[in-house]
Amino acid sequence: MIITFATQKGGTGKTTLAITFANYISAISKRKINVFDFDYQKSFYQKWKEDELLDLPKLYDVEIIGDEVEQPFSDFETILDLKDNDDINLFDLAGTLDAKYSDLLIYSDFIIIPFEYSDVSAKSTLVFVNFLGMLESQADRVFIRSKYDKGYKYLNEDGMDGELQKYGTLIKSPVFKRNCLQTINTRQLNYEQKYAVRNSFNEVITYINETLDTNI
Repeated sequence: MIITFATQKGGTGKTTLAITFANYISAISKRKINVFDFDYQKSFYQKWKEDELLDLPKLYDVEIIGDEVEQPFSDFETILDLKDNDDINLFDLAGTLDAKYSDLLIYSDFIIIPFEYSDVSAKSTLVFVNFLGMLESQADRVFIRSKYDKGYKYLNEDGMDGELQKYGTLIKSPVFKRNCLQTINTRQLNYEQKYAVRNSFNEVITYINETLDTNI
């Protein structure tokens, strides 16, 4: 199974959510979790390496996919093996459109797309969705509202929600803006962090289980 965290714009909390999701799912799934950092900034991998200093067991391994490789899945066998095996293979992509991501975006089982309601994030999310359409991506698109401020009235919320639901599944529970998520590590979730993402991630997991008729 391949689950990919991807956006067209940085700053939406993509890597933070990818780390949190990997931690969260490792606590509830019996499947092996494999993480691949495909972001040129390598934020996930660098955080994972930093956390080796913590006196906590690692939950998963993180592998870098090198920038020097133009088409890392050009043979298709590698990506099909990842797609067909029972492991949860989680990818963190860069917040940019790049041809070297195309095979992964086409063959992922699920693409989780964090977004915000700012004009820039809204427009870039729709650009990214259009890009997936041009690639004829077979992946299910799952949209998560990130850094959501429940005390703020987003004027474009209804329109944006309606538009995104044309192209995939919009998770009803947003991930609220929480300071605790800024101190995330790759070894554990504390109670406050787990509470911040629980509703959103449970919806994602339920959707994946129902779509694939399995339990992750």
